Amino acid sequence: MWMASSLLLAACGGAEAEALADAESPGVASQSLVEPSAESADRRIIVYQTTSLQLIRMDHQGDSHLVAERTGAPEVSLDGSRVAYAKLPDGYREGDVVRSSELYVLNANSGKSVRVTQGFDDSEPVWTPDGRNVLFQSTRRSGVPSLWLVKENGKGLKQLTNVGTSQLSSASIPNPALGSTVEWDADRRIIVYTTTSLRPGEDGEVRVITFDRNYDVATAYSLGTGFGPVWTERGTVVFSRNEGGQVVSVEVRVK
Repeated sequence: MWMASSLLLAACGGAEAEALADAESPGVASQSLVEPSAESADRRIIVYQTTSLQLIRMDHQGDSHLVAERTGAPEVSLDGSRVAYAKLPDGYREGDVVRSSELYVLNANSGKSVRVTQGFDDSEPVWTPDGRNVLFQSTRRSGVPSLWLVKENGKGLKQLTNVGTSQLSSASIPNPALGSTVEWDADRRIIVYTTTSLRPGEDGEVRVITFDRNYDVATAYSLGTGFGPVWTERGTVVFSRNEGGQVVSVEVRVK
């Protein structure tokens, strides 16, 4: 959850901003670009996370601004205009038990952040394909590891999985492994993800959840053990699996 990663959010074209990020930010772990929008003609707006868990925004003039400290799991919206991120309390020190974290949404152009959750252990934000909601994980809200949804302005908070169930219930839907990727189908309200392995050295499960128009769970099931699931243009899911000491590729059609 709190591993340092980095991202770039492109508001416009040009490679000079990438060079600025490399030169001025030696703590950046890695970089990737989001497709530029048409808002500006000559520079990118860059948002990245350093290895010390600082979230930095570089404006059109190439000036860097601290967005927040003690951040984790930054996620760029598909249109490249906002970044959802988790933040630890200001008093947190390395080695402390993580008892709470809150989610924020950063407007890349204005540089302003809005807190959208508070008071619990909210983490791993992921934008829905329409860019209107943020999917995230929480345990303390209900006492059971669950997926939740909140609008980008902090309204409409809703528990999606494990409503009214206990962690030991056979009906309980396991959460994605922390630090793993939740993949949305671009055209349907379906996610695919990998769970935490129950045994060290073994694969977790690749699981699918489909939601109805109200984001209530319609179906939830396993595709078997594996890791790294991604959607294809054919509407299938491709992932890897360890079999007999070898890694094999598996492709499954998801309805």
